Amino acid sequence: MNNRLKNVSLALLISATSLQVFADNGYYKDFETSIVKNLVTDYDVDNSDQKDDTQKLQSAINELSQMGGAEIIIPAGVYYFMNVELKSNIKLLIDESASIRPYLQAMYDNGGDAIFNVGKHNDEVVKNVAVTSLQKDKRFIVQLPAITKVSSANPAKPFNNVYGIKVFHFFNIENFLTSNMNIYDNNTKYSAMSLNVILTDKNKANRGKLPTSGDVKNITIYNAAYGYGAVQAQAANKVYFENIESEGGAALRLETGYAPMNNMQLGGVTNIKAKDIRCINGSAALTLSPHTIQTNENIEAHNISADGCNFAVRIATGFISKKNTMEGLKLGVFKNVSIDGIDATFGYHSQILHKDFSLLSKDLQRYIFRTDNALEALEGPSISAVGYVGGPGQPINYEASLTNIKMYGFKADTKEIITPADRGKVYTTEE
Repeated sequence: MNNRLKNVSLALLISATSLQVFADNGYYKDFETSIVKNLVTDYDVDNSDQKDDTQKLQSAINELSQMGGAEIIIPAGVYYFMNVELKSNIKLLIDESASIRPYLQAMYDNGGDAIFNVGKHNDEVVKNVAVTSLQKDKRFIVQLPAITKVSSANPAKPFNNVYGIKVFHFFNIENFLTSNMNIYDNNTKYSAMSLNVILTDKNKANRGKLPTSGDVKNITIYNAAYGYGAVQAQAANKVYFENIESEGGAALRLETGYAPMNNMQLGGVTNIKAKDIRCINGSAALTLSPHTIQTNENIEAHNISADGCNFAVRIATGFISKKNTMEGLKLGVFKNVSIDGIDATFGYHSQILHKDFSLLSKDLQRYIFRTDNALEALEGPSISAVGYVGGPGQPINYEASLTNIKMYGFKADTKEIITPADRGKVYTTEE
């Protein structure tokens, strides 16, 4: 076993900026409420059937938000929600024996793709929202069923042609907390939590508004699809991520890739702090991918670990997609990035893209496992601790400070940081 600890200094990729360790606290500030209601006893929700409970929860949120706010207790039981709009000064306190599930028929009939939404259509910013467990240091459950119903959005790509679902989709919100949950996925499309920017013509007054001042903590997702996973932040300011774990996919994906936001040059992630981010048998624990957004800056992360993933940290160059129609776009960047404590353990069950086969040596490419499940990635060996995954010939167009990299179980000659220059031949016959 190869056990190495190095301070890496790669001139093209790594800056000499010293890392300033941040305090173990976040941006969310707790808020007081004087009313406590129970969703079952006060709003007549039957938590033993399979019917849609959305309207009753929505009515409770609307009423209590207008009264100045409240705690809504969701006791033990099974609940079906879809497209719930969270509003100001509301806390959802969910029992550790409660199971939250999406009511899929509402998604098929009415559109929308999240169990809980906030701030996309509101005239004013939504302030003070918390969704967490009722019992301190316990976790409630979210169960996402396999979704195979075809949306006809992209017939050429089977996985992209099924409906996708999120647990949370946050837009114009200030001071929020989501924490203490285990999400049991079934390789569904989209990350469980998405932080985004308002672009719609239906809310021009708030165009460009995004989530700010929030904490996302103590979340584990199981059986996530490649490219998705626990959290994707496309637009966020002052958000603290702690103890985020993803089995499959990426635990924390700072990727500003949505084509309309790139065309409008809105969004971006700024003033992000992350600690204890983990990935198991997936893509990466932490992903940075700017596409064409220029405003991504001040990213500080500690203790990023991967067990059997492509990388612990995946860093992508700026990228101009064929979907970007605005003229004059430039390669996006991240500015002032510091990542300290990167642990990678080798395994044979990472989710690997075809385009990354050439980053593996010939003897490791033979372990890529053929699957026929129409997902975007196959199963294969880990590549390295850090991956710069720009395409051949793409320039390294921004810098990051990476310190304290450990690698376990890799071949002795494996580099801690893989770049496009390390691409070789593709020997596998997998397609």
